[in-house]
Amino acid sequence: MNNIMNLRNFFFVCVCGLAVVACSDSSDKQAAKPESSAPVAQAPAHPPMQQNMQQGTAPQGQKPLSATQQAAIAAAKNLPREGTVLEMMHAAGYTYMSVDVGSDKPMWIAASMMRVKPQQKVQWSEAAVMNNFKSKSLHRTFDQILFVSNAQVVQ
Repeated sequence: MNNIMNLRNFFFVCVCGLAVVACSDSSDKQAAKPESSAPVAQAPAHPPMQQNMQQGTAPQGQKPLSATQQAAIAAAKNLPREGTVLEMMHAAGYTYMSVDVGSDKPMWIAASMMRVKPQQKVQWSEAAVMNNFKSKSLHRTFDQILFVSNAQVVQ
């Protein structure tokens, strides 16, 4: 039951973040600023997802996950969980990264804002796939992007 609550919390954070990104009208000039030499910050930690979180039952007083939410998690289940940053930008409280995961095409991920530079290796735990995601603050549409949690730079 606690696992379902953790999954609900993760999705609440993702949905709130998506709402902020989708509703933002700012041009976010920070994307062009060079990175400082401050210590690397990590995205907030969330408990890892478990397979049994997608059971049909929910904690008392909470709705079960929607079919769309379940599909977003399921779509990310077998995707890579680490890679090398090729490009990054900040917007609306998120760090968007194009990550080389060893396939023909880089994967775009979005994590809570963090300090990262191109050529650094990042890893993440939980993820939800969004297809045709339009970022108003970045003025672009991502064919596919993973909204991830527990993102961190690794050595």
